[in-house]
Amino acid sequence: MAMLAGCGQSQSAQPVDFDKNDVTFTGPNSITFQKAYDMTQSDVVRKILIDEHITDAEFDQIREMYSNCLEEGYEVEFEGDAGARSEHAPVGVSGEQALKDAKQCETRTALPYIEILHSVEGYASGEDTVTPLVDCLKRHGIADETMTAEDYKRIVTDPDLDDEYFGKYFNEQRPDYDAEKSPAYWACNANPNS
Repeated sequence: MAMLAGCGQSQSAQPVDFDKNDVTFTGPNSITFQKAYDMTQSDVVRKILIDEHITDAEFDQIREMYSNCLEEGYEVEFEGDAGARSEHAPVGVSGEQALKDAKQCETRTALPYIEILHSVEGYASGEDTVTPLVDCLKRHGIADETMTAEDYKRIVTDPDLDDEYFGKYFNEQRPDYDAEKSPAYWACNANPNS
């Protein structure tokens, strides 16, 4: 018999006490991850940082967020994976204002730290971190029981889909924000064995 996780608490999930504002990083680049985490207030960026891995898709997502953050008329070009970028301000924007705008968007997205972390990311590890994460989300009634690792990757690399599927666990501004399951959502992202 299939058990549906609805309004009630599923039998296997215990309430999780996890504070997304008090995260401890322990990996080889923990200081840089901590600086990036502290720099940004974006839950999207924090969710990317929390597992101490920056995938290519996540890196592209942060770059896109940075470009979108800059006002209309700015041109941003990224060169390679090393973090080289060039920006051209629209006509009429002073160099001082352009620098201020760029700094604000860097702070919002933690891009300078993300670039560093992405450049040192160990792609050779080949470790599957997504499947245990999806299993954790299922255990806590957050992900649909039929969700696969591929489904999850497709969802979280599309900001609209991510918000549709998981937004109520990470976006406190939503009217349907789930304060009860949100700590488990963050805990699964930090450590899939939660």
